[in-house]
Amino acid sequence: MSQVEQTTRQTINQMFNARSVAVIGASNNPGKYGYMTVASMLKGGYEGKIYPINPKGGEILGLKAYRSLKDLPETPDVAMIVIPVHLVPDIMKEAAEIGIPGVGITSAGFSEVGRNDLQEEIVRIAKENHIRIIGPNIEGFIYAPNKLHVQFYPVIENYGRLATITQSGSMTNGLLGWANDEGLGISTCINLGNQVDICESDFLDFLAADENTRAVIMHLEGVKDGRKFIQSLNNIAGQKPVAVLKAGRSVAGKKSIVSHTASLAGSHDVFKSICRQFGVAVADDIQSLYDYGRTLSLLKIPNGNRIMVISSSGGLGVLTVDEAESYGLSIPEIPRKIIVELTKMDFANPLGSMSNPIDLATIRVEEFEKVALLLDQHDLADVFIFNFGDPIPGAGDMLIELSRKIKASIIVSYMGGESEEKKDKPRMQKAGIPVLPTPERAIRTIAACVRFGEVQREKEKKKSIDYQCPGREEFSDVSSLVPEYIVINLLKQYYIPYPEYGLAASAGEAVAVAKKLGYPVVLKVVSHDISHKSDVGGVAVNLKDADEVRTGFSNIMDRVSEAVRGAALQGVLVCKQADDGVEVIIGALDDAVFGPTVMFGLGGIFTEVLKDVSFRVAPLRRRDAEEMIREIKAYPILEGVRGQTGCDINKLIDLLLNVSDMVIERPEIKELDLNPVRVYENNILVLDARVIKREKRKEK
Repeated sequence: MSQVEQTTRQTINQMFNARSVAVIGASNNPGKYGYMTVASMLKGGYEGKIYPINPKGGEILGLKAYRSLKDLPETPDVAMIVIPVHLVPDIMKEAAEIGIPGVGITSAGFSEVGRNDLQEEIVRIAKENHIRIIGPNIEGFIYAPNKLHVQFYPVIENYGRLATITQSGSMTNGLLGWANDEGLGISTCINLGNQVDICESDFLDFLAADENTRAVIMHLEGVKDGRKFIQSLNNIAGQKPVAVLKAGRSVAGKKSIVSHTASLAGSHDVFKSICRQFGVAVADDIQSLYDYGRTLSLLKIPNGNRIMVISSSGGLGVLTVDEAESYGLSIPEIPRKIIVELTKMDFANPLGSMSNPIDLATIRVEEFEKVALLLDQHDLADVFIFNFGDPIPGAGDMLIELSRKIKASIIVSYMGGESEEKKDKPRMQKAGIPVLPTPERAIRTIAACVRFGEVQREKEKKKSIDYQCPGREEFSDVSSLVPEYIVINLLKQYYIPYPEYGLAASAGEAVAVAKKLGYPVVLKVVSHDISHKSDVGGVAVNLKDADEVRTGFSNIMDRVSEAVRGAALQGVLVCKQADDGVEVIIGALDDAVFGPTVMFGLGGIFTEVLKDVSFRVAPLRRRDAEEMIREIKAYPILEGVRGQTGCDINKLIDLLLNVSDMVIERPEIKELDLNPVRVYENNILVLDARVIKREKRKEK
């Protein structure tokens, strides 16, 4: 962690653990945010000093009110600014004069309504005086360990180990309300607002080290600094689980007119891949985000993906395993000898089923307990999911006690529980047992916990990776197409195989090169002005002799000249024709938000039609490359189907890692397409390579 990042974390810590808080704009009017903020702090039980600031002085909610910051008896650790927007710059200057380290600005009316001038002014004042800003345009923040509710709404009563980071005040209120009502509670609530200074990544870094927080859920509309965000995810990955709901998913990222990779990389596609890369759960809606937060903050992280389902209703069990299989969770069979042991037990309903999913067809809690104890004794599951389709008297007490006896994790799906469910749910969740209303929702959260566990175990074995990209600012957005013969030389430096080839400026030279390589050959036009050669007739394949090469050269020159008027044609690339094989695409782009990003998918002409692709940000770990390959729907083709020979997956993995190294070490690469890449049983060849290069800024 850099010195700047360390200092930011220390400032956030000082603000959240503040021993004194100034509320600028405090009021005696219950309809004012300044009143509500002070009232929230008092109701929340804050034990530090509260300094209301109001030009009229007097008393506010029983506290002495001060006319200005200069009148305070001490410098507060944080100031909340709750005043009209045009007054904020002057208050920032006052805060600077007395040395306040950090402020939260609830005032709205900055860049979100076009007042960039006001926003730039407060940023300038803050930088000049080393003041850190949360906001502006926020409700405030809550840090439960310090009983600090320095926002105007709501005040929570139940403290837990879940932290929320949200872009929206309404999201903040909704998530806190659910967590409070269900007894789940929260540790920290952060409202981001305009993020002119301290941003989502800084808060993630703080929460990664916060011993009071076990899991984090985030609602984001955008990311302030993509590579910084990635580094923060990498820092917290394996330490604490994170779930994210990203708004704006329907808006695709910018697309290049010349790159397959860029045209396939919608911003949300890349975002989801980044989340998977670091074990972050991606929610599709607000309810799912809360579900993830509930389970990730409570469930004992499982050591594997084996799910044992025990239900009071057979129908719930079937729904559970259907959902589990769709998320790649394992539903282990119960060995015959253990089924025999189970059938010897005294069950109220002998018509139940003892295969996984188990249907006990009963509401007797002792039967659920006996079955779980026996199965755990034989280590048959990493997670037990209990499906209660009826009120189950005593279920809460039984499961809380059971959780202390068994190795596996426990989660509950409770439907139709009525008063028993309402009574037991808060108690179970306080004891670390998540309770979800349907089996499908429970399974989705289990899958998120399993994924986090995988990343956690992987990170324990591997050294840390730096996701910063030094030197990237050297290049402008001006791009140029690099001739393929130059790209080939670059590929060689990274051990990326390409067929034997030669350059030819005339038909005669093409014949000479072909003779040296051996027939058949392929001809490809060479031009700075042409990206997709086949689209303009710039490719001739399977040429078997000198006459075909001469004719092929002439035809290419004629077709391309007609299709692209004025194109500068340098000649052709003559390549040894490769054998047939499975075609994939490997690409990379400099994503506008997240930086160097690698893509993998089905290759050839179907790439943009099927869009069967996966993404990861560079640099890649070997696990990342393996997952990219297995994620695509066409993966069975690579393994070999219907008697076909499988492909060399290890060479594919190596190629992805080499491309990752290339785009990290060569920041001048804006976009890269290797398409098609032909994969064989024991070999791999790149048949076409395209690079769009950043050009250095011209000196003024």
